[in-house]
Amino acid sequence: MNRILLSALVSMLAVGCGKAAVQTHAAVAPENAAPAVVEPWASVDADKAPAKDADKPREVGDYVVYRFSGSFQKAPITLTERVVARDKDALVLDVVLDDGQKKHELRVRTSEAQATQGEILSVERIEKGNLVPMPAADYEALMAKTMLIADSNEAELGSEEVTVALGDAKIPAKQTSFRVKVGGRDATMRTVVSEKFPWGDVAGEIAADGDILYRAEIVTVGHQEAPAKPTTTPAVAESDYDDYE
Repeated sequence: MNRILLSALVSMLAVGCGKAAVQTHAAVAPENAAPAVVEPWASVDADKAPAKDADKPREVGDYVVYRFSGSFQKAPITLTERVVARDKDALVLDVVLDDGQKKHELRVRTSEAQATQGEILSVERIEKGNLVPMPAADYEALMAKTMLIADSNEAELGSEEVTVALGDAKIPAKQTSFRVKVGGRDATMRTVVSEKFPWGDVAGEIAADGDILYRAEIVTVGHQEAPAKPTTTPAVAESDYDDYE
């Protein structure tokens, strides 16, 4: 395991369907968001932390905000995903990646079919209210901003059961530690995953000599209905990270 982008996250980021019409709601920022208090480094009894609603399949209006930080980038990056439609065996999401200099707004369509679950079916940019097809290479380059790839994964150091608090829900998860090499430096990588969390992996971190090279974490997760009155632009999942600090 040498790719740290919350490994399941890239494959889950799919939206955009040729059949899906462009929704015409105003851009929506999550309001009254339930903060995600991620405390994955403290071992607890998972039996005391039932999964509640956090383990339900994603539905229209569900959203999540991730933050990627550490010395691998000059500034933190936020990534917001919001479910805007379901199309048979596909899930349609509006995605915003904010790298501190520009907000990249996308519509991604991902497979929900059992045999191909998580596979990206199409990606489009949202530009001035229009959907513009996005080459796969451009999409991969954009998502690479949220990754740090270790030079080598030398050993698994161990794993333990932990609990992650997401708003008023707590879910059982598994934390695993690895010894890795990054840029020639010895480092420790930790990941937190949960089968109860439908958005993908929960958290990840790479540290070397007290330096946090990379950290991936959930800022907030919740549900918000789209506005009742349509306007002229697609409904984009805004990532106003300042609201969650």
